[in-house]
Formats: sequence, C-alpha cells, structure tokens
Amino acid sequence: MPSRLTRRSVLATGAVALPMTAAACAKTSLGEDGFGSKGKSAAPTPTPTPTPAALTITADHPITELQPSDALKFAVANGALKDVKVTDPEGNEVTGTLKDAVWTPSKPWTLNTSYTVTATLSNTDPHAGSTTTATKKIKSVDGDVNVVEMLYSDASVGIAMPVIIKFKHEVVDAGMRANIQKAMQIDVSPKQEGSWGWLDHSQLMWRPKDFWKAGTKVSVRGKLTGLPTSSHRWATRDIEGSFQVGDARIVKIYIDKHKMDVFRNGKIVRTIPVTTGKPGASTTTRSGTKVIIERNATRIMDSSTVGIPKGSSDYYHLKVKYAMRVTYTGEFIHAAPWSERSQGSANVSHGCVGLSTEAAKWLYNFCAAGDPVINSGSNRQFKPSEGIGCWCYDWSSWQKLSAV
Repeated sequence: MPSRLTRRSVLATGAVALPMTAAACAKTSLGEDGFGSKGKSAAPTPTPTPTPAALTITADHPITELQPSDALKFAVANGALKDVKVTDPEGNEVTGTLKDAVWTPSKPWTLNTSYTVTATLSNTDPHAGSTTTATKKIKSVDGDVNVVEMLYSDASVGIAMPVIIKFKHEVVDAGMRANIQKAMQIDVSPKQEGSWGWLDHSQLMWRPKDFWKAGTKVSVRGKLTGLPTSSHRWATRDIEGSFQVGDARIVKIYIDKHKMDVFRNGKIVRTIPVTTGKPGASTTTRSGTKVIIERNATRIMDSSTVGIPKGSSDYYHLKVKYAMRVTYTGEFIHAAPWSERSQGSANVSHGCVGLSTEAAKWLYNFCAAGDPVINSGSNRQFKPSEGIGCWCYDWSSWQKLSAV
C-alpha cells in the first residue's frame, strides 16, 4: 500500500529542486535589463559595395581634338566592352566598325564637330548588375579642308598630259608630301616606266619617262582621307580618276623660222606659217616643251591680265577664235587674221603664236588638251611653273622631285 507523503517530505523534495533551477539559470549571465549578453543581438552581414565596369577612351590624339582619321580605343576596368554607338550633334548614328576594342569610323570625322559615345559594358562584379552604360563626349579638331582633285579625269588627252593631283592649298611639309605620295596608286596599260614628282607644293604629277604611247589607259586611286596637309588642314576624301591617251599628236614651232610642223603618229601632216612674239623681255615666245592646257573656240584676250595695263601702247582687248592655252602666263596658239602678212616671215605678237583663221580652225579641231607643243629658236626659256611644266626636266631630274 503506497505510503502517503507527509508535509515534511514534500518540503524536502522542493528543497532539492531549487538548487537545480538555480544551476541551470547560472549558465547565462543577465544584463542590466534582464536579457542575455547585456541585451545585444548578433551583428548583421554587411551589404557589399558594387564595383561597376569603368570606361576609358583614348585615340592617337586627344579625344577633344580628334583628327579626321583617328580611331577610338577603349579600355575597360572591372568588365568588358560589349557595344559602342557614336552619334553626331543631331543624334544621327555615325557608322563604324568595332574590332579588338578599337572603333574605326567609316568616314573621317567632320572637322569642328562634337560627338557622343555610348558604350555598353558587361560587369564582372555580380553585385553591379549585368551591364553598365557609359556616355562620353568627344570632339574633332578645329581645322580646314584642303580640297584635292585629279585634273583631266575622264578626258581623252594628248601624249604629254601627266597625271595631275591638285591641292587647293600648298603642302609645305616634306613628310606630309611623302605620306600623300605613298597613298597614291596608278595603273598604266600598256605598262610604261614613269615616276611621281611634285612640280610644286600644290601639284603632284606622274609622268612617263617619255611621252605616253598612243592609246594608253591610265587610272589613279589615292587613299587620302584623313591625311594632314598642314598643321590645320586635312584631305577629307579619297581621290580616283582616269583618262585615255589618244593619237600621238605633236606640234613643233620654230620661232626663228616662223613656221609650225604638225605630226600624227610620227608622220608630218601639215606645215603652217606662223608669227610668234616680237623681240623683248616680256614678248618673246618661250622655247621649251609646253603642253596644251585648255581650248576655247572663242576667247577674250585682255593684256591687263598679263601685266600690260590700259593706257599702255601695247594694251589690247580682243576677241579671238580657236585659242589653245599653253602657259598660265598668257601664251596661246590662236587665229590672228590681223597678222597674216607677217605669218611665215616675222614675229610681231605679244608672245602668242598667230595663225590664219583657216589654219587655226584646222589645228584647233586636230589637237586636244595634253598634246605637246615643242618650241625652239628663242633665248627665252619656258619655266616649270609657267604651265604644265613636267617636261622641262630630263628623266633623272624629274625623279628627284619625288617625295619618297
């Protein structure tokens, strides 16, 4: 039979339990507010600071002074370059190619122009998101265009016509002339020996060693876009052109004998009596190999354009027919009916070669720009700067005018 607990035994049992409870509580020290660890909870994990990709743009020149041919070079920290877009001031996209972190415009930068570059970058830091967009302003250099053209392109020309690459402004720097010349290519059919040469600082020419062979085809290309021609001027387009050489027509003028012989393909086809410039420092017709520069069925001859002013006893203002220019200084071959009595016997002009109207018309229809006009018999010499002067030089001297 179970024994009944007495009051004393219950008190004894409680006395044993209290120390156990006290021992368990003693494992946690109480703070002043009655909570464990002086009332502080565990510290939260800090949020990482994201490191997005950063972009740097450079070029061969400062990106606020880009020269026309400069490409943009991209460097990315903490990421990689995904895409590039360039826009002009009107928001139009500028075309170009991106390869190996280098963006090259399809056309040269327009001078004096600002652009906006927008680049998409992929981030290596996952906390920065997948991509970052970077925008930067760039600007082309303040400068001018040097206009360049190939003269007589698409024409049928004579055997003495060189390739003429004409610059509006002089290219004074020798290194710049060399770079321009290196950028030029020429194809000649049939092949003939020839050389580039700078007649002056604004005219690059290619002439054969001897006159062209009849029927020669010539084509020229020049990758000039972006090439500097001075400290503040650039060529901003490539150049391309061609011409075809016609028959071998040659005009020979014997100043002291007052006559002209005309040849086609090695055979003389006509002899014509002429008058040339009367004796004098500024009137004697120049000796040397000239080239027909242009032809005009009618032309006003005004002596004031060649230094003989109104009021001078030698002044003239005439409308002439069948004029063919052979110098920039005022020498022409043209009809001169007023001097027919002297043609074949005396030199009475101001420097031009005068023919009868019938003979001048025939010669005008026979010749073309680029035909050589070989003058002899005077002590006044034609100078290279006075016309298409590449034939003033022998072959060795011409080659020395190359910039390369």
